[in-house]
Amino acid sequence: MNVGEIALVYAYMLATNFLESLLVLCIPIALSLILPSKWFRDSFVAHGASLVMLGLGYLIFLAYQFPTKNSYPGALLKLWSIALALGIILLLDFIAGRTAFIKKAVEFIAEQATIFLFVYMPLSLISLLIVLPRIL
Repeated sequence: MNVGEIALVYAYMLATNFLESLLVLCIPIALSLILPSKWFRDSFVAHGASLVMLGLGYLIFLAYQFPTKNSYPGALLKLWSIALALGIILLLDFIAGRTAFIKKAVEFIAEQATIFLFVYMPLSLISLLIVLPRIL
């Protein structure tokens, strides 16, 4: 591939990751609007960051357990196992929001991760401007 094709693949990758990130971040935002403010909105950074980290950690675990389509057991991931995983994630999120040390650690990680916004947001917006005309 030449440099232009590599840049186009990178633009598609950035645009896809940007849209996936927006989709994932809509979950804690929706929860903060739905749930009472005492439950979620008052400590949004701690609850939202721990919820996203735990949920994405579970998805990464599943991705490494089943690397190919043939090794993916459909029976293993029945509704009860997904509900159990969701329940454990919500329980750990509740504990993370109530424990002062974990809450401060999660808020620190979230605060430090904001530096990536200064780099990836402009790159993602430029890549969306490159990719959208090609799709439409």
